[in-house]
Amino acid sequence: MYSSKSKLRIFWLGLVILILLFLLWQKVSPRGEWTCEQNFSSNSFNILPGVLGGKDCLSKVSPADRVISSNNGPLLVLADPVYFSVFTPRAFSRAEVSITYRPHLSSATPIIEAGFLADNKLWRYDLKPVYNLWLEQDLVNWSSLSIDNLHLFQREKKFDSIFDFLDAWQNNTSTVCSSPNCLAVYNFDLKDFPPAINLDLLNKNTKSLIFPYTLRGSHQFYFYLSGEDLNLSGELLDRNEGKDRDDAELSIYYGQKNIASLLVKDDGVEIEGSGDDGPAKFFTINRDNLKPGLYRLDFRASDDLMINNLNINSQYFSALHKVWLEDDGPIDLVTDASYLQVKAFNPAALQTLTFNQAALEIEEIYTQYEIRGGEQGDSWYNIHLNRGGVILENNGVFALEGEFILNPNYPRLDRSTDLTTSLDYILADYELAQALPDNWLQSNLDFSTANFYREKGNYNLILSIPGLKSDQAASGYLEIKEIKIRFYGNSLWFKIKNWLNL
Repeated sequence: MYSSKSKLRIFWLGLVILILLFLLWQKVSPRGEWTCEQNFSSNSFNILPGVLGGKDCLSKVSPADRVISSNNGPLLVLADPVYFSVFTPRAFSRAEVSITYRPHLSSATPIIEAGFLADNKLWRYDLKPVYNLWLEQDLVNWSSLSIDNLHLFQREKKFDSIFDFLDAWQNNTSTVCSSPNCLAVYNFDLKDFPPAINLDLLNKNTKSLIFPYTLRGSHQFYFYLSGEDLNLSGELLDRNEGKDRDDAELSIYYGQKNIASLLVKDDGVEIEGSGDDGPAKFFTINRDNLKPGLYRLDFRASDDLMINNLNINSQYFSALHKVWLEDDGPIDLVTDASYLQVKAFNPAALQTLTFNQAALEIEEIYTQYEIRGGEQGDSWYNIHLNRGGVILENNGVFALEGEFILNPNYPRLDRSTDLTTSLDYILADYELAQALPDNWLQSNLDFSTANFYREKGNYNLILSIPGLKSDQAASGYLEIKEIKIRFYGNSLWFKIKNWLNL
């Protein structure tokens, strides 16, 4: 017979073994599923945070000064964007995100989106719609057609089906619209449709271009080739402010096809983190027998790297969405978007920026400013800076001259959209929010996470409400009651069968 002390020891040993087996089960996630859930209105306590799932697998939101949280109330989001780290025991191939919320927003902040960090080099998030005020409320006077989550809004009804519209748009856009940019899209990819510009109208006899400004970090560009040859060259400069090696990758795309790539390795001659600038590294990409047409250049690099003296045999060369400028002298650019977001990164960059006839005083570093363009005389807006050290961002492109702006993307339905302009159609892939009691809404998002960036067991989740600022009460706020994320992947049995080739 066992003594009472022996029985107690056996009990505790068995309990420890069961806990270890359970933790191993959770770590392996043999069913191929994992749920992370945070109810911000609950005081529930998780005895093993980050291990058993539940509320603590979702980190505290950052930056903390953009939210207000309490023990038994919803999370109040006051400024854009906010971030969460999401712990999972292993990588998964799919995620379903459910968000329960109450929006208190306006036409200045009409859109809520959420998503995961997909590319830590380009710092690109895969964003999905949570809520769009235009689509939920403000297009009620437009004629609408829907097939599942695909919606077509027409200012004046001309088509009886979405398929008729898409067929007409793909074959001859001039029969659909009498003016350019009459179609805006939201969360809908028109990659198989004609670009938003008529390539046949572009000048086929352009000269080569040397981009005169130094750009820092990752960038994307559109360019047009009128001939069959591509000649691209430039130089890379390493600031050595970070501690990691700074490799750079340049890729050229024609449509979805990668037609050229170049990897420039950091040879480690300089000491990373020293702050000493390294010598320039020169690169070239030359290709022949190419099809004349539209191409894209992706420059993937850390913020330590700068690209300079970029030379290409086309004057149609535009940076997509963002330019991080690093120059001591004056900078002049044009953009096709009616607004700019501006952020300075050092005291020397504090200055007055002009945007057509409007002026913006940049008075603080690391503060995101926004400016609307003055009266638009042409189809572009002029930008002037006295010096660099700033990031310019919008939903358009940036170029050196207005006549050579190249933007094949359709206008996006966002907070800068003016529904009173020549816009005639809106095409959106959007699931309307589900109404819950007490004016709560719920939106469900589906992600393919197989190639998403994951570090130290965590995915990076962003919640974005463009235009939302805590110092502007009129921009509104967002209440979040709950965030629930279900991850899915292959089960342990599937992996065993695959390993055994069964």
